[in-house]
Amino acid sequence: MLCKSLKSILTFCVMTFYVLTMFILHSCQVVRDVTDTVERHFSKPLPLKNMNKNPVDDTTDFSVFWVGHATTLIQIEDKVILTDPFFTNNIAAVLRRFNEPGINIGDLDQCDMILISHSHMDHLNLGSLGMLEERFPGTALLFPEGVEQFLPDYDLELYRFKTASDKNNKYIGETKIINGVKVTSVKAYHWAGRYGLDGKLWKMGGSCGYIIEYKGKTVYYSGDTSYNEEFSRYLGDNYNIDLALIPVIYSDDDKECYNDVHLYPKGLHKISDDTKAVTSIPIHYGTFTDPEKQYPVLDSMLRYNDSYKEKVKILKIGDKIILKDTYISKLKNEENKNKD
Repeated sequence: MLCKSLKSILTFCVMTFYVLTMFILHSCQVVRDVTDTVERHFSKPLPLKNMNKNPVDDTTDFSVFWVGHATTLIQIEDKVILTDPFFTNNIAAVLRRFNEPGINIGDLDQCDMILISHSHMDHLNLGSLGMLEERFPGTALLFPEGVEQFLPDYDLELYRFKTASDKNNKYIGETKIINGVKVTSVKAYHWAGRYGLDGKLWKMGGSCGYIIEYKGKTVYYSGDTSYNEEFSRYLGDNYNIDLALIPVIYSDDDKECYNDVHLYPKGLHKISDDTKAVTSIPIHYGTFTDPEKQYPVLDSMLRYNDSYKEKVKILKIGDKIILKDTYISKLKNEENKNKD
């Protein structure tokens, strides 16, 4: 009984520490998220009208499915990749999701690779990894060095990636080829640790983005990051990025672009332009508050002219987009125009 009481007290202290940290380090959107969560804490997340029962399609050449928050399901021909999986109802017993996830894990027939960008609780969700381990034992789990100290002993194939360092390559960590997929860890302008202040105070490492290359397709998943023009231009000069998945903190201020550790929606334009990505998609918003109020704001803010309407796509949680425009397809179109 004493052990249970002590555990409850410790849990409460950790959660209180986590919430206070978020208040101190993040935008006022987190305050709104937590306030809204308190009201909904004892109710179930709302069901999605567009729940897809067949998220993996054998006929798909290249697609992405937004599950919610920073969780996306990328399909490149015969490979299925998940980013920062979050399928549980809560983050740290504090933040409660507004809608259910866009995918039910029971409907997922394939998962070849899981990417973890950093160890914060909304990206390294241990409950979700446990669900995936049970359904897909032995799946490749990729993470930046430093995250391993927070990982239980999963029945997953672990791949630890070096992170970018000013001492070596300040933008590239390392490259590994895993089951035929080329994955490169790249710089993220964020921080690590598990509870917020621990990463700040003790300068804990363990944060990165990824470049994924397979069958002529290239995906950039930035993970949580701020903006650095030199780095973004480096990616644009060295990779033909077909798809950029960019976590943002929701804001209806069209003048704010980024803070020290996160992008606001308008910051997506800077990364989209610098990296020359064919398609860019904002994610990481609308998970803990009503996303239906945010979709139209982002659509008008990020797709206000013909160029951005072509390059930037706004997905709803549960939406899937088949990507037909790639660097290769654009080159072929240019060749055909020249022949004519």
